[in-house]
Amino acid sequence: MEGNDSGSGETDPVGLHIEGQIIPSHSPCDNSVNRTDERPVEMDDNKTDSHHKDVPQAADSKQDEKAATTEPSDGSEKKDDAPEGPIAPVSIQPRFANFLETTGKKVLVRNISMEDVVQKIHEGSALWKVRGVNKWFQRHYKVDIDNMCLVGESKKWWSPGGGSVPLVDIAEVREGWKTDTFNKVSTHSEKIKEKGAATDEPLLEENKCFSVIHGPGGRETLDLVASSEEERDAWVTGLSHLIQSVKSLYEEKQYDVWLREQFNEADKDNNGSLNFDECSALLKQLNIKMDKSHAKKLFNQANTNKQKRDGEQVLEVGEFVAFYHALLKMPEVERVYKESASEKTQLMSAAQLCTFLQKYQGLADMDEAKAGNIILKYEASNLKDQGYMTQDGFYHMLQSDMFNIYNFDHESHIHQDMNQPLSHYYISSSHNTYLTGHQLAGESSVEGYISALKRGCRLLELDLWDGDDGEPIIYHGHTLTTKITLADVLKDGIKAYAFETSPYPVILSIENHLSLEQQRVMVKLMQDILGDMLATDPVPEDIGAVPSPESLKNKVIVRGKKPKGSEIEEDDEDDDDDQDKIDYIDSDDGASQSKKKPHKPLAPELTQVVNVCEGKKFISFQDAFESYKCVHTPSIGETKAFGLFESSPHDFVKFTERHVTKIYPHGTRADSSNLKPYPFWSVGCQIVALNMQTEDKANFYNDALFRSNGNCGYVLKPDILLKKEPYNPLELSDRYTKIVRVTILSGQHLPNSAKKGDIVDPYVQLKVRGHPLDKQKQRTKVVKNNGFNPVWNETLELTIKVPQVSLIYFSLRDESSYARDPVLGLCCIPFDSLSEGYRYVHFRDLAGKNLAPSALFVHVSIGDN
Repeated sequence: MEGNDSGSGETDPVGLHIEGQIIPSHSPCDNSVNRTDERPVEMDDNKTDSHHKDVPQAADSKQDEKAATTEPSDGSEKKDDAPEGPIAPVSIQPRFANFLETTGKKVLVRNISMEDVVQKIHEGSALWKVRGVNKWFQRHYKVDIDNMCLVGESKKWWSPGGGSVPLVDIAEVREGWKTDTFNKVSTHSEKIKEKGAATDEPLLEENKCFSVIHGPGGRETLDLVASSEEERDAWVTGLSHLIQSVKSLYEEKQYDVWLREQFNEADKDNNGSLNFDECSALLKQLNIKMDKSHAKKLFNQANTNKQKRDGEQVLEVGEFVAFYHALLKMPEVERVYKESASEKTQLMSAAQLCTFLQKYQGLADMDEAKAGNIILKYEASNLKDQGYMTQDGFYHMLQSDMFNIYNFDHESHIHQDMNQPLSHYYISSSHNTYLTGHQLAGESSVEGYISALKRGCRLLELDLWDGDDGEPIIYHGHTLTTKITLADVLKDGIKAYAFETSPYPVILSIENHLSLEQQRVMVKLMQDILGDMLATDPVPEDIGAVPSPESLKNKVIVRGKKPKGSEIEEDDEDDDDDQDKIDYIDSDDGASQSKKKPHKPLAPELTQVVNVCEGKKFISFQDAFESYKCVHTPSIGETKAFGLFESSPHDFVKFTERHVTKIYPHGTRADSSNLKPYPFWSVGCQIVALNMQTEDKANFYNDALFRSNGNCGYVLKPDILLKKEPYNPLELSDRYTKIVRVTILSGQHLPNSAKKGDIVDPYVQLKVRGHPLDKQKQRTKVVKNNGFNPVWNETLELTIKVPQVSLIYFSLRDESSYARDPVLGLCCIPFDSLSEGYRYVHFRDLAGKNLAPSALFVHVSIGDN
């Protein structure tokens, strides 16, 4: 990096040692080792179109840099905090020099008392894998610590390696019988015990059983039986420790872990070094297009040790780091850093960092002391002890949660007032929670409830039918979906996980198809299993508003119909929640049919468990305004709800201010697809029930919204939907209009396109979703053949009339001439959680998986119309 003090005749006051080399003091923060002046990748000139708005930027040339330096608001000259005397020589190791040290016992075994346990599961043991009744398979399982995965070794000749599960993909390890498979097999095993029948299978004993929960959303299970309780405990304890260590490692050294994965994938012969062909393959892997001669030049510059393997020159680990740094050029980050750093030393003092954070990040309460603590946190070299930050430390800071475009305080803490009525909150809600797939022929599973609860969901659906043994079962009635028992769901799902993610109330939405007797059994099971967790206080006759989430902390609410008195009462209302018209599969042609359900009596015992959320049929807004109590909560189907949204949005807002309202998907969505939730959020609907097992945009929007209050499952609705500020969705003015300008500066480590199979040609779409009149889309130009460090430097502008209900949606795409442009990554932020200043946009896929270190470097500004 060039200094700003040309012609001064001064010598640099600092020399920095990197692996035995000394580099000039004007580049202690440069990200390269042995960097040439040539660009390593092919780029467009990336000039901003004339119609785009400019964002504060550092200049490229020495002359322009002086003109662009940060100036105090009073117009005085920029203060250069260059040290008066020489700085002591500083020893700096390249940032990723130890990236291979991200595995192994030394890193993962963080408690000395765990060494023997980890060694035992590293060596492995023979375990029974249980897939169902009479489906037991003995396998040798072990933990491959170097590759951080659980490995099952099969004896089958066509699959000698068996299967493996990455430790980072394991959600939890459960003791005993706490999965659908074990619940079924344990019942079978108990019957065998009673009969004393002979079997080749080991008798199932709960103290020898454990389950590994893994996969997308934690919906896959690996059920295992050990030979003894001691062996089971070793596996549970050791695996749990390693899983926690791996997840902490990914959080602490996410970039290093990613780089190690790239190295290992490129090292095809597993010899711990890379030859030129492997480095060339690595370039494609990293989404870099480079001519062979330039790649060879960088390879030779990094190849200082001249080591050979199998007669070929290779890069060892340290040399690979040098090669990687020669590629890692981030001009936009460098420009922003140089704009605020010292012109003489290219170091940033606490005072200069404080000015940067105040001026560009809007942190008015920042002071030098706080800035000094930030330097201590993010600067890796011992310059931090002298109060200075290098560009590498600056980049590390930019990558932190502090600079996330999604307000980190909103994402990590419950920051909203939780003492308002339930009707004032959006509530994270699932549809047919028990299903893990198709609506008509999918699996019903306790895991559906556990997965939803761990995701932050607060409303769960229980579709209850009479069971053959006198106890209620849950399934999608008159379909081919499998059946689970209410008792298992209450015991293994709701009681165990209801408040693991959030302390705020869980609502059980009951679809009651039960006979009178089994309704009584249902109530008794809820009381016996949930105990004090169950909200049972009766509702006062004169209640004026539903209770708050805070007052119902750690309580389970039952949402359903109940008789008006203490006698058996006919349910004489046609329920709009698909209870009167039940989808089923006709045995002859498999076509979806519909049949009228006879009304069943409501048991008086329901009054013991149904209170603050009482089901009530919706006829019209006028009827509801006249007859509803505040505790009455209707369910409105997708089609009817959308009609009301289009014809009477103002009444919708008025109604949902006081009444918790559920919107559910149309019955024809047999593939478990979802409705768009944001139109209904925009008129205040609290419950938009989604098929959470489906990886789609609807769930992506849902996750984005509910991350905005610490993922507690409740988000306070904006004042315009609570009659605290004037609002008519049909008559919009510029009262609330905001102008959002997002400058897409650059990208880094963008994902490959699985569909195209070539180096990506990325561009960025920016969308708004919320009020119908705010729907819009902007996009950048395409950067050809560069997914490693593309530069756009392009500003997109959005005009949003109702920002309070808006979602800002980033879509990273790869231009393709063969098919629809593949989506590489997504990011969605509610407007009120959008952070201004220089920010990083961190991508996820539709399943919610973090795609780090893939990100965009952007600048955000928000202004009034």
